[in-house]
Amino acid sequence: MQFCLFNLYGPMAGYGGIAVGEMRSSWSRPSRSAVLGMIAAALGIRRDDEKAQANLQAGYGFSVMVLQQGTMMQDFHTIQSVSSKSLKKMNHVMTRRDEMNLGDSETILSKREYLCDHVSVACVWIRDAESAQYSLEEIVMAFRNPAYCLYLGRKSCPPALPVHARVIQSDSLKSAMIQHIEGFDLLNGFKVPDKVSLFFEEGIDSGLEEPVMKIKRRDNILSRSRWQFSDRNEYYAQIYVSEEI
Repeated sequence: MQFCLFNLYGPMAGYGGIAVGEMRSSWSRPSRSAVLGMIAAALGIRRDDEKAQANLQAGYGFSVMVLQQGTMMQDFHTIQSVSSKSLKKMNHVMTRRDEMNLGDSETILSKREYLCDHVSVACVWIRDAESAQYSLEEIVMAFRNPAYCLYLGRKSCPPALPVHARVIQSDSLKSAMIQHIEGFDLLNGFKVPDKVSLFFEEGIDSGLEEPVMKIKRRDNILSRSRWQFSDRNEYYAQIYVSEEI
């Protein structure tokens, strides 16, 4: 089986969870929607292209291996806006200046979490050949010359290094991941830890013999344009890398 693997590293990342009220939290690892969003950006698929986005969602499986957890940072935001009552006075606000000229301004407070110095390897594979409009090799080539800017969950969080995407053929997800991180050279002095965390979806030969933990996560893409997502099952296991390499 073929797997497409690529590295994710940046000084800051924002893999948002369910946003409620003023708090915009971040997951401790990349989400399915964020990784498929990076692939869409590399391929030049627009967010409002619902058919192409649906094909990405249905066509590819997803997994991530966390090599360095990183630390969580919280940022405090303020933004000046106008009330919804004032916005209803105009059918369409073209610019930020148009919005603020309506008057009746108010301040919105919010908090955002960012994941700092996180290192992981993302992996996708074709799970439905009819929906997968791009081969894994085409995805690799798109990462080398992306159509749109790549970012790690939020536009303010670009990757700090090239993702170094490549296709690996292997008999299981675990062996493909291990093969990818052999001789792993991400940063000067970075060393792959002896134990890493692997998160993956059902429907793939994981290569794991020990029991794994099942987690529910809301990052299945329903609609990019309406920003709607649904739950999926994610499986978690720890791998002792030193025993495999």
